[in-house]
Amino acid sequence: MPKDNHILRNTIAVIIGLVIIYVIIQFGLVFNANRLGWDEKVFPEWRHIIKYFSNGIGKKHEVQFFGSMLVISGFAALVGGIITATIVKRAKQAYTMFVGFIVFLVALGDVLITPNHPTWYEISICPVLFFSSWIGGLIVDLIYKKFLKKHKPISQSY
Repeated sequence: MPKDNHILRNTIAVIIGLVIIYVIIQFGLVFNANRLGWDEKVFPEWRHIIKYFSNGIGKKHEVQFFGSMLVISGFAALVGGIITATIVKRAKQAYTMFVGFIVFLVALGDVLITPNHPTWYEISICPVLFFSSWIGGLIVDLIYKKFLKKHKPISQSY
């Protein structure tokens, strides 16, 4: 029975990490687009914003928009990785790498399906998401091992 609890807890941790990443990226997308001149008040679809900042009037803000989105996405993956690693009991880095891999696949799908991304953004978004998530798990793992884990006494055998 304890294994079932760990499976459920780890599944919930992965889902919570992914939801946190999604919420932060969506908030960053809307905030960043409004900051740089997106004038529509309706919740925008990602492809419309990409088209706006890649062509026509918004083209002059292309580097600012996609650069900010790269930073926001990296931050979101880092926070999602930290939260996932905090919730799981064991294999913290493995689960954050799993979350990073899922986000990597979603970003890769977005880059392949949605046109108009700048090439530098297409190349850099996938590794940024994966490694930021993994670094979040690494931070929690190091803190846990350094400060929270009880050290076992070294047994001496003479």
